Amino acid sequence: MKDYKVAVLALFAVLALSVTNASAQSSGSFNASGTNAACAIGDGGKFSGGAGVNLLTTAIQTSNGSGVTLLVRPSLVTGLFTDTKITQTIPTASADVGIEVCLTIDGKTDGILSSPCVTYDQRFQQISTNLFSAIAGIAGGTCTDPVTGLPCYFELILSTLSAHSYDFVAQVPNGKHVLTATWKVVGDGPTSDVASCVGPGVLTVTQTKVFKQNGTLSF
Repeated sequence: MKDYKVAVLALFAVLALSVTNASAQSSGSFNASGTNAACAIGDGGKFSGGAGVNLLTTAIQTSNGSGVTLLVRPSLVTGLFTDTKITQTIPTASADVGIEVCLTIDGKTDGILSSPCVTYDQRFQQISTNLFSAIAGIAGGTCTDPVTGLPCYFELILSTLSAHSYDFVAQVPNGKHVLTATWKVVGDGPTSDVASCVGPGVLTVTQTKVFKQNGTLSF
């Protein structure tokens, strides 16, 4: 009887170890890459650093079985700069600038369940006035600064730095996969001065497991 109990306990120990190993194989695989390049706001709100960061790349080996899912998270500090100026001859000016981050797996978007591209940060600003024309009408000429004699103007400069991340979810077959996150400038500032930068940034990927009978997700 004692030998029987020992055998049963040994069997439970083996089963527990097998379940632990299976869980470790099915999830928990992790990899990451990053850059220390950092945006900074300098004189006049202009940026320094971060302009040379074009992409982040890392790789992961996925296991066999259904329901294998990758959780991919590009995290970036983003910077937006806008300089909008109006004068008597330019009564309206606008600026539009943003940063869009895109993900590819093995150079493609196959298996990515959400949109492969998301906007991390975007700003639109506009200034309009008829004040300078009104002043010029009262003065009977052009609107000028009474001290410097220069034409009247109004200028708005904004610089911001903020951190963003987004969870991309992808289901891929067994094998080694290369994940690449890229960023690009979106928007348009035809009548204004705009700029952007990113960094520092980190790209992380974790292999997980969908514990459902069909091993799929709905999006």
